[in-house]
Amino acid sequence: MKLKVACLMFLVLAGTLLNAKASLPNFQSIIIDSTIQANSHKPKVFAVFSKDGYNDLGSLDSQGFKLYRYTRHWKAYTIFQPGAPPSGFEDSSVADINGDGWNDIVLGGWANRTIWAENPEGEGKDPYTTPWKVHVVDTKRFSHEVVAAHLTPNGKCDIVTTSGIYFQGKTPDDWTYVDIGRGGQGTCVGNVLHNHDGYKDVVAIYVKNGKNQIAWFENPGHTGRNPITGHWKVHIIDPNPGGDEDNRDMDEMALTFGDINGDGRPDIIAASMGEGPDPMNDERQIGDGLVWYECPANPRTGVWVKHVIDPTVAWVHATSIQLADFGGDGHTDICFAEQDQSRMRKDGKPGQLLGIYYNVRGNGTVWRLQTLSQYPYQFAGGFNSRVGIIGKDKLPSILTSRHGFFNDPNPLILWRNRSKPLR
Repeated sequence: MKLKVACLMFLVLAGTLLNAKASLPNFQSIIIDSTIQANSHKPKVFAVFSKDGYNDLGSLDSQGFKLYRYTRHWKAYTIFQPGAPPSGFEDSSVADINGDGWNDIVLGGWANRTIWAENPEGEGKDPYTTPWKVHVVDTKRFSHEVVAAHLTPNGKCDIVTTSGIYFQGKTPDDWTYVDIGRGGQGTCVGNVLHNHDGYKDVVAIYVKNGKNQIAWFENPGHTGRNPITGHWKVHIIDPNPGGDEDNRDMDEMALTFGDINGDGRPDIIAASMGEGPDPMNDERQIGDGLVWYECPANPRTGVWVKHVIDPTVAWVHATSIQLADFGGDGHTDICFAEQDQSRMRKDGKPGQLLGIYYNVRGNGTVWRLQTLSQYPYQFAGGFNSRVGIIGKDKLPSILTSRHGFFNDPNPLILWRNRSKPLR
């Protein structure tokens, strides 16, 4: 089934001032691909894949994984078939897996299948017309989220999933799986100690005595031990997200890294994914809303302070919190996308938002909301969003689509930022 292929263009609400001198940025909504796939996750990528040096867009649907080339007016090229039903893949990540200097694509999902697709540009072949070789990492373990990252300074890219970590061995077809003791869904990766030693940690859910906790798992490499054989020590960020009443549903959360207050430390941004044990109880799926945790001077022993940005935001899927300077004022802003199940919010107002919270002062104390889409707009909200620069634009744009949970149309949409930086 196809929607009419067209560009839907309009200016977003811009009545609220970002600061005293400028209004909110203008975004242009463009349908990149109108293919509908019911209850689809459409894992997405936003990166450079060819010698032209421009970011392309990519996504998986029922026709295969496609790249949409910027220099060809978003012409679609099907580059590989993942080897399982598209609905079985939930998330994607972009990284140079085999060290040839070109971005590859990693996929994971409900089918317990984690794979990576090799960019043929490394062999001097056209990445748009040459089929990408698919490499299987695992077929036994759940991988709702996938994050490709260098966890050690050995130059090899590793893969973190909902189940654990795959460390790359002598070749990109040789992987060692390590269970670090994490639980739930929601993953982000970075150096929590901000000491630039080349070792990265994992932020995820930790379950203790039946309680869901947000924690960071310390890479043993920080203290000279082997990340494969050493113990990944657990440090608690929030011992009771959602509070006593809602905690049981906080086993599935969207998590990401970013310096919100400009102190150089990696803060944690979080929201409920809305898919806990009580999926039909909207009140219990919200938890604390959209929040950020302030990194203490000593992340191992200090207290992470929770700051609530919006207590009504919920149903934010794993990668649907994206950080960027959308206004060009030098501050880290937060884009969030609520999936289809969030049609009505806790405050009784329409939900299913795709929005940006602008970090007005750059220290996380004052926020201004820009709503890009909202229910009942037919393509409102989003799922597995990605951000990046289009062409020679100066400010980042957003790629997203709906979940298709209610069998509604879920085209792939680019929200292109057409504004100029504020400074």
